Amino acid sequence: MPFVALRPGAFLDQIATGAGDPLDKGRMIWIGKTAVPLTFVRMTDLAGYLAAAVDAEVADGERIDIGWDRPVSMREVADRMGARAGKKIKVWSVPSGVARAAAAVAGRFMPLLKDMAAMFHWFDTGRYVADPTRQEQRFGPAPTAEQALTGFTDELRTARRR
Repeated sequence: MPFVALRPGAFLDQIATGAGDPLDKGRMIWIGKTAVPLTFVRMTDLAGYLAAAVDAEVADGERIDIGWDRPVSMREVADRMGARAGKKIKVWSVPSGVARAAAAVAGRFMPLLKDMAAMFHWFDTGRYVADPTRQEQRFGPAPTAEQALTGFTDELRTARRR
């Protein structure tokens, strides 16, 4: 059966709100180094690419990285969202080594924790960076980090008003 694999970056929506709304709390929690750039994606964008992939001219077995125009760090995510919202957003960081040590103990009971710790360790390497070339060839220009963070911040602000 023919297929195309979309390979998304880290889900901004989940990461940025994992400890609650960062606009309300004034903070985000991150596991690992806050200054290491990586590829992010918004879930709504990924859903659009998934729908478009059904009719896209792709080779059987093609793999397409999905992300923004460039990798950004969690520090930049917080700074850009804070600037848009008109408030300071801090990033509270748990070192990935601490997360791995905790996962080694708790992982016997919750194997998912080991996987999560390994994921954040991978983020720390700086190699979690997508190449959006195929994405742009198949689906048009990748969103800029600024566009994605502005849209996400505005959505959070709108949701707060409801």
